[in-house]
Amino acid sequence: MTFTACACLECQAMCQRRPCWPTPIDAQRLIDAGYADRLMIDWWFDRAQNKTVYVLTPAIAGRESGEAPAHPTGRCTFLNENNLCDLHDLDLKPTEGRIALCHDRTPPDLHEQIGQTWDGDDGRGVIDRWEADPPRGRRQAWVASLERPAPVKRTYRRRQRASSLTDEKR
Repeated sequence: MTFTACACLECQAMCQRRPCWPTPIDAQRLIDAGYADRLMIDWWFDRAQNKTVYVLTPAIAGRESGEAPAHPTGRCTFLNENNLCDLHDLDLKPTEGRIALCHDRTPPDLHEQIGQTWDGDDGRGVIDRWEADPPRGRRQAWVASLERPAPVKRTYRRRQRASSLTDEKR
């Protein structure tokens, strides 16, 4: 299958609304090419299996190395100032972006089909390796939570003891 770049306003709008999804193989190629820090964790909810499947995808600008927001919309980090994909000419454009077509010609359920490619050991392995070193995505949030000092808890017993000392001084 031959893929051609389309720069029409509708195609540009797709990249401005949300980054396209790669397969695990696509994501590993992006990592190997040095783009790991421009990816993020997104998710797809598989209604048939009633579970969340995590996806490593090009980041929404400003979300690099992190997680997608609750409503993942925003400009793709690889969309350049001319509204063209920096990955296209490098043969690294994610599968969804290569297959999606303007004028409502995108295959039905393409997004879900790519989400399903992440529901397995290969997909989870790519994400685990990406998150591990340096800590990124969900692991980055977990490490940050470990570095915060624990809040000081005041207990009833301390307050009771303090009030009894005050009573003794009276």
